[in-house]
Amino acid sequence: MIKHKSAKQAAAFFFLPFAICVLLFSCKDKQDTYNIDYKYGYLPMDTGKYITYNVDSIFSYNSSFTRDTVSYQLKELVADTFYDTDNELSYRLELYRRPNSNASWTLDRVWYQKKTIYNAQKIEDDIRFIKLVFPPEQDKTWNGNNYIPSANDPFRSFANWIYTYQSVDVPYTINGFSFDSSLTVVAVNDSSFVDKRLRKEVYAKGIGMVYQEWELKNKQQLGSWDTGKWNGFSIRMRLIDHN
Repeated sequence: MIKHKSAKQAAAFFFLPFAICVLLFSCKDKQDTYNIDYKYGYLPMDTGKYITYNVDSIFSYNSSFTRDTVSYQLKELVADTFYDTDNELSYRLELYRRPNSNASWTLDRVWYQKKTIYNAQKIEDDIRFIKLVFPPEQDKTWNGNNYIPSANDPFRSFANWIYTYQSVDVPYTINGFSFDSSLTVVAVNDSSFVDKRLRKEVYAKGIGMVYQEWELKNKQQLGSWDTGKWNGFSIRMRLIDHN
């Protein structure tokens, strides 16, 4: 009996530390899971929040490469909330436009945006983009145009865009504004003899998008893109104000 009791004590002595270790590692795993920083602050969506941009755009069209160059200001306002067809909280974005700071704002268009656990989606002129994925990490990639029927015109130019986090949590300065943390998303950046596609956006933590450049160009003859003999558009948006 004494021998049997000693065996029980020895078994308890062996398994107790093992059980404690398992419990500790289990708790650590749960704690690590709950402590993940998804960095949602790169796209705050509070009602009443707005960002104002200076916009410079060039549109070129027809065989003569007729060019329209326009500069204006654009304000994106988070106007209201609603639940979409997926029963997810979404936000109505009202975009106001004016030719310069002395003119009055005019409602230009309405876009929509929502933020799920894992990504941020934005509907621009009925085109849904997956703008960000969470948590953002250096060099992480995703199909940001997954919702676009890009196999058919007029969306063929949006095919095969693999978005990439070019930088994450780095300082950024624009138009006199300095931010401690920003991330840069390159949605597409490629060119051939006749086509050029570029879309890049910079987001500042606590603000949202502070810079965008977007180009979709096509030319019918060889030569440098700098000659200006192309059709398509080029747009630059730069932050000038926010709340």
